[in-house]
Amino acid sequence: MKRFSILGFTILAIVVRPASLKALESEPLSRPGIQRVQLVTEVSGVVPGEPFTVGLRLDPAPEHHTYWRGPGIVGVATRLDWDLPAGFSAGKILWPPPTPILMAGIGANGFKGPALLLTTITPPATIAEKKVVLKVRASWMACSVSCNPGLADLTLALPVAAPGESPPRDEEIAAAFAAAREASPKPAPDSWRFTPRLVATDRIELDAVIPGFDVTLAPSLHFFCDDMQIDSDEPQKIEVIDATSGKLRLTFVRPEFAPKSPKVFSGVLQCPPAWPGIGSAYVEISTPWAQGTFPE
Repeated sequence: MKRFSILGFTILAIVVRPASLKALESEPLSRPGIQRVQLVTEVSGVVPGEPFTVGLRLDPAPEHHTYWRGPGIVGVATRLDWDLPAGFSAGKILWPPPTPILMAGIGANGFKGPALLLTTITPPATIAEKKVVLKVRASWMACSVSCNPGLADLTLALPVAAPGESPPRDEEIAAAFAAAREASPKPAPDSWRFTPRLVATDRIELDAVIPGFDVTLAPSLHFFCDDMQIDSDEPQKIEVIDATSGKLRLTFVRPEFAPKSPKVFSGVLQCPPAWPGIGSAYVEISTPWAQGTFPE
C-alpha cells in the first residue's frame, strides 16, 4: 500500500486492491505539468437512487499550478464533461478555496498544490445493469514558467448493488471527501449585506456590511471573482466605513474585457484566519447588480 495526500488530507491508494475494491479509483494518468490525474470515490458499489461523490484528483508537477473556477485575467479553469449512463446526472463541481497565484508575474486565482474537485453523481431509482461505467473528459491548464493545456479521458467502473445491499465504503477516502467539503467556502449569512456599484468604466466598489466583523482584519481581506469582472493582477483597496456596523468598502479595477452585461457580482471573499460565527476563512457571495447598471 501507499498513501497520497490531497490538500493535506490523506487518501489510501492501493497498489494491489482486492477485486471488490478496484472500482474505487480510475487508472492514474500523467500529463505535461501534471504528475497525476485520477478519479476516486468512496463507494464500492452504486445503490440505485442514492447519490454518491466522485473526486477528481489533480496533482501538479513541482513549481506548477492549476486554476480555480474563476481563474482571473490569465489561465483556464479545470472542466469536467461527464458521459454517464442513462438516468444518471452530475452536479456542479465543489471547488476547494482558491489562493492567489502568479503566472509569469501576473496575478491569478488557483491552486499551488494538489486539488481535489468533488462532484455529486445521482443514479436513477432503478438500474437494470449489474455494472455501470462513469466517463469524464477532464481538461485543465497547468502552468509554471510556461503553460501546458491538458486533457484526459477517465473511466470509473462500479458494480450496482442488489436490492437491500449496502456496499462498504473506503473510510479514508470518505474522510478526505468530508474534509474537502468542510474546507470549501461557506455561504455568506443572510444578515450580511453586499452592494456592488460601477463607479467608472474601469472601477467597481463593493460595500459590505458584516455584523460582528473585527475591522482590524480588514487589510487581510481578498476577493476572488468568478468571471473576470475584476482584474486579478491589480491590488484591491479595502476601507472601513463604519466600525460599529462592520461596514466596509472594497474597490477593484475592472478590466477592459470584463463581461459586458453581468447580472450578478459573485465570488469568494477571504478573511484569514476566519469569518465571525462561520469557522471558515472563505464565504461565497452573489449579489445582483442594480437594474440599468449595464446595457442589456
